[in-house]
Amino acid sequence: MGGSLDDVIKEVSRALGDKDFQEGLMKSGLNNQRKVAEILSSHPEILEAAKRVTEVKRESVRRLGELVERAVESLRRVGANPYYAETAEDAREIVGKIVGSGSIVVMSKSMAAEEIGLREHLESMGNEVWETDLGQLLVMLEGVKPMHNVAPAVHMTRERAARIIREKLGIEVDERDVEGMVAAVREFLREKFFKARVGITGANSMSADTGTIVLVENEGNIRLVSSLPPVHVALVPIDKIVPSVWDAVNVALVQAAFAGFWMPVYISLITGPSATGDIEQIKVLGAHGPREVHVVLLDNGRMKAASHPF
Repeated sequence: MGGSLDDVIKEVSRALGDKDFQEGLMKSGLNNQRKVAEILSSHPEILEAAKRVTEVKRESVRRLGELVERAVESLRRVGANPYYAETAEDAREIVGKIVGSGSIVVMSKSMAAEEIGLREHLESMGNEVWETDLGQLLVMLEGVKPMHNVAPAVHMTRERAARIIREKLGIEVDERDVEGMVAAVREFLREKFFKARVGITGANSMSADTGTIVLVENEGNIRLVSSLPPVHVALVPIDKIVPSVWDAVNVALVQAAFAGFWMPVYISLITGPSATGDIEQIKVLGAHGPREVHVVLLDNGRMKAASHPF
């Protein structure tokens, strides 16, 4: 959080006195608990898959240095541009150089981007930056940090969400009509998707053997962020790297189940920039999807943590 203990105490006190906040957390928390319980009850095989994923992740931590090297080689092989960012400052600088200034940038929900303050950095460079996940957009508009890594607006009631949409986007919505609110935001963001020069995503997982980024979602915004703009930047924490593409898919599926989404609506596997070879079998980068894919592997203390007993 970066503040003093007094700052933390003040923030906790504020949250404890916020009735809206408490009500939103309670409703969302209970709904999520029910969803996960139902999923695991109906699909006990997920628990077995989770055990396998645990072992894969433990192995990946032990082999982190090796997997990073393999991932870099694989990314180059498939036509992507890999970068290793040792610190948050390095990552901001790398992405900043790719994006430049004066661009419209669309982002999918990424806790790694939150970790390094990426959106704020790109805005300070003169870019127009929009979060496209509904919860993350609401958090951005309210000017606060996400409350949860999967459900960033978990603390918001529908009344609070409607108020933010009215005040920040100037769109009149009915707080009783959640579908109407979603439709209004969808229409607002459409223009941003089509005008954006750069789309920025995170990654649920990534395979070292193929350089494949795996992304899981329900909204469909990640597919638009990663495919409509001509430049795709993926900010991937190095602890997301696992040995194989099969491991990467299993990790993402287990994550989705324990987040209360089963089956997830969309699973995207991205391996380099879009390409076509339909004319004389000559490979040309940049078909309907991005011509450029840049993958920033974020360390920011992770390599050091991997060697720690805990």
